[in-house]
Amino acid sequence: MRVELPYGHERSAIDIDERRLIGVFSPEDAEAVQDVGVEAARSLANPIGLGGLRSIVRPGKKVAIAVDDNTRVTPVKSFLPSMLRYFNLRRKDAVVIVALGTHRKMTDREMVDKYGEILEEYDVINHAFDEKDQLKMVGRLPNGIPVWANREFLNADVKIATGNIIPHFTSGWSAGSKTLLPGLAGEETVGWMHYIGATDLPNALGEVENSSRSVMDAFAKEVQLSFIVNTVLNRSEKIVRIFSGDFVKAHREGIELSKRIYSVNIPERSDITVVSSYPADIEFWQAEKGLYSADRMTKRGGGILLLTPCPEGICVMHRDWGDMLQYDSETLIDMIKNGKTKDLAAASLALCVVKTREPYEVCVVSDGISDEMAAKLHFTKVSSLDEGLDYLSKRYGRDSKVSVLTHGGDTCPIIEE
Repeated sequence: MRVELPYGHERSAIDIDERRLIGVFSPEDAEAVQDVGVEAARSLANPIGLGGLRSIVRPGKKVAIAVDDNTRVTPVKSFLPSMLRYFNLRRKDAVVIVALGTHRKMTDREMVDKYGEILEEYDVINHAFDEKDQLKMVGRLPNGIPVWANREFLNADVKIATGNIIPHFTSGWSAGSKTLLPGLAGEETVGWMHYIGATDLPNALGEVENSSRSVMDAFAKEVQLSFIVNTVLNRSEKIVRIFSGDFVKAHREGIELSKRIYSVNIPERSDITVVSSYPADIEFWQAEKGLYSADRMTKRGGGILLLTPCPEGICVMHRDWGDMLQYDSETLIDMIKNGKTKDLAAASLALCVVKTREPYEVCVVSDGISDEMAAKLHFTKVSSLDEGLDYLSKRYGRDSKVSVLTHGGDTCPIIEE
């Protein structure tokens, strides 16, 4: 059987004996709304867990809106203009802040593609996680983590976070308070949040309540997030529904719909999982998400065949991250505890990757990951999916069971057993 998987903007294929194939699994392609403007108005007029939002966004109030970057599929230019019109926000009333987290700044072309007409009508600025003059510390969380946040966002009277809800290995599900942490947080805060997740639950994919999400929600409360506007998309990246309101209640309600689209039932664990990291594939900092999805559906000690283009390599912003990925988990923990690394966020995320990959034999097909870097990752680099499957079949047997996951970047496999 010939099976196709997304590879960036292209497709890649693999031949699998149907007798070995457990199944080809993808998110549901749920029906999208016909009019995004109508859906946005409906959501904003009926906020979850809050009173009328127009009583919050009042004339004369300075409004800051956090939006995510091009590493996320949130259709900002589709729904944000409707939101701005709903509140009758003029240029002088609002600032749009790109919640980059520790990602690189977007190019002009990427900004146009992501935000469209908003760039012409409103001030759109980039968050800088490592520039202290753009940050302000407003206290500490109960666990002692310092709350460094974007100064412009803190100075606003009304603080809004947007985002799209899909499964995520750190926070369980994306969006909600996650747009602010790591999106608009300082480097130190981001680092400690990731470290807590890495040591407690390195793969929290699909877990609604977990240690990282608790830190994110506490951060959002500390910076006084007013409300969220979150989308749930179908597999074709079209809006199915918009959830507005309290940053916990609206987010958790949105998760319930997202579960029906992105939680995929798997009848049994596979000996070998073939997974595309799509749509998380610009660099391995994003493409690692394919590993976490595969981890949920592969037998311990089994094989993972990861397909990901990574046109920007391992990571643009965290230059030492590739070197960190060569260590085992005990070494990384020692480095973090004893201050042997200056990049806590990268070391903590490396710990998540390492803990997740350790039980498996991993092969990778990628134009952006070199043979040398694959070796550091403890991956076997292969030139094609067919070559990778042949390599893993020699280890696990020609009759070993195989599953295929087409959208590993945003799917949460659920084992039916």
